[in-house]
Amino acid sequence: MRKIECELCGQRDLLKEGSRFVCQTCGAAYSADQLRRQFDLADQAEIYAEAKQARQLYLALAEEGDQQAAFYASLSSSQLDPATDFAPLLNQLRAALVASREKGGEGYFAFASRALGEVIVFALAVEEECEEDFQKQAQRLELSSRQTLEKGHQKMQKEAGRAWLLMSQAAHLCVGESDDLAAVSPYFWELVDAIIDDLSINQKRGTIALGNVKEERAYFEALKAEKKVKKLVNG
Repeated sequence: MRKIECELCGQRDLLKEGSRFVCQTCGAAYSADQLRRQFDLADQAEIYAEAKQARQLYLALAEEGDQQAAFYASLSSSQLDPATDFAPLLNQLRAALVASREKGGEGYFAFASRALGEVIVFALAVEEECEEDFQKQAQRLELSSRQTLEKGHQKMQKEAGRAWLLMSQAAHLCVGESDDLAAVSPYFWELVDAIIDDLSINQKRGTIALGNVKEERAYFEALKAEKKVKKLVNG
């Protein structure tokens, strides 16, 4: 996963603690909004260059039947063109998850966590870009009709919501394709919590209109409880 850098000490060791992300090196704390702001235009250019280079490598590996490489190749394609349909990316993720089952529960969720982390980084960047585009449009349309501005806001909600839905669908795939929930790592649940927190924050800010925070949280909390039961039964 492409980790976020602490602005104070420069380390990439941020962990989620409650509703904030805390640097384990210097103790600096960040909200989800503050972290998203790190994905500025320079960062977008870096992501684009990395995606273009990575896609070539992953495509070569995918030709040899590597399902994980095929997923990363598809992710790189989406990074190069965020407006593209995300269905092929989710299909490749499903195929890679199925192939990862042979590595056992821990191996499966090691890949699932990496893959979900990459999807989250990509989707958060898309969300921020959608919001920035709307803010720029809103400034230009300040003297225009309210109806035109409302259409721009609805477009932002639709596109940002689409990015969030990608994260949610990826998380649901990761747990849905697993046959060993007892092997889920705490880090994976942190990623899931970050996805739900992102939805909650953006709904309150009016950036995203779709989704149900309570239902999402209840669904994954039930899975966490199921994992604990299985762990107790299996010892």
